[in-house]
Amino acid sequence: MRLKVCGVTGEDQLRLLAGAPVDLVGLWYGVPDGPADLDLPELVRLAECARSAGGPAPVLVTLLADPAALREAVTASGVSRVQLHGYATPAQVAAIRAELPGVELLKVLHVRDGRVLEKPLIGAYEQAGVDVFLFDSVGADGRIGSTGVPLDADAVEAVLGRLTKPFMLAGGISAVNSAAYRTVRSRPGFDGIDVDSAARGPGGAFDTQRVERISSAWQPAAGAFPAALLAARLPVVMELKARSAHGEDLFRGRPVQEIVDRYTRLGAPALSVVTGSWFGGTPALLDEVVAATELPVLVKDFFTKDRQLAAARAAGAAAVLLTATVLPRGVLPGLIESALAHGLTPFVEVTDERELATVVHGESCVVAVNNKDIRQKEQDAPDLGRSLRLLPDVLATGTRVPVSASGIETPQDARGLLAAGYRGLLIGTGLLRHPDLDGWFGELGEGAVATW
Repeated sequence: MRLKVCGVTGEDQLRLLAGAPVDLVGLWYGVPDGPADLDLPELVRLAECARSAGGPAPVLVTLLADPAALREAVTASGVSRVQLHGYATPAQVAAIRAELPGVELLKVLHVRDGRVLEKPLIGAYEQAGVDVFLFDSVGADGRIGSTGVPLDADAVEAVLGRLTKPFMLAGGISAVNSAAYRTVRSRPGFDGIDVDSAARGPGGAFDTQRVERISSAWQPAAGAFPAALLAARLPVVMELKARSAHGEDLFRGRPVQEIVDRYTRLGAPALSVVTGSWFGGTPALLDEVVAATELPVLVKDFFTKDRQLAAARAAGAAAVLLTATVLPRGVLPGLIESALAHGLTPFVEVTDERELATVVHGESCVVAVNNKDIRQKEQDAPDLGRSLRLLPDVLATGTRVPVSASGIETPQDARGLLAAGYRGLLIGTGLLRHPDLDGWFGELGEGAVATW
């Protein structure tokens, strides 16, 4: 995912953003009466400063549609990306593409009153040479660019089936509204976001802390789940499971929102949701949890097909369970690759060395040792020694996030597994049953060690 910050007007701003998680900076040129519009010498100077600062790459943001004028600006400034922010026609875009064959061409699609104004022209724009589309809101007064008006996610979703090119989102994008675009972000072509006002403090100056919060909130699902565990002091994935392996009601009348809120207060870095029918789960449970949290969510079910993975991603999952024990040896590698292609973290669960040998792209997976036997519907006694025995082989897959899962009942058990080298634990039944979770995590935290 690329993060673009628009409306840069000074070298000090470029140097500031060079230390932030920003990929692109928008330099306005040919935007009459725009508050951040630059003349040609200023554009040249700031483009050179952006390159020399070693930070975000400059993007020429313009309303110009004259190919010769744009060629002059690109040649003088050396920018390699041009954002056509106005209402240029496909024919004009084709002429610009012919004049600028080597630049990345971004074309804004304007969203107003619940519809994408250029919807009928999308195919023509693609044929004309657009590389990336950028959806942006139009103000009530017709103003375009840095309006702060929230982008209509439904309007965007309605036209995505017409796109074969990547797309970015702009228009009121912030750190607090990423969930509103969860479905749109799950689409394979999602390429990033463009912000302006949300990246600035009350005085109008860019604020790197605000930028970092935006970047964190909008990180792709595939990176969010392992990153959350690696950053956590107590990396416990807390699970919502309706029934235990023996049929015990684990929710005991508690609403999903109440459990999610409790886990969040305890410091959960991520959540797990069991939608498998063996444990009383349903797809609706995933929907409830995703709607109740901004934490990355692992969905646990028996995934065997690409379409199931696509549905999980569309529902807001960040990671999916792939159970090596029940999958044919030749199937797991393909499912791992499919999950990654959908922007999901494969949470690969194993019970022995043979299953570990089938793991591919281990560096992009969470590899978990199940301390129980799924073939017995996890009704067997837990074997935490299995996690300890298999840890060297788990690490040999290349995973950065080895996890021990199931059967972890006490803080002492959890502490021992973390001290041994596990970077995450997955606990469900033990937490849902426990009467004093504050005490449980307090005791675990007392034994926290630097290697976690």
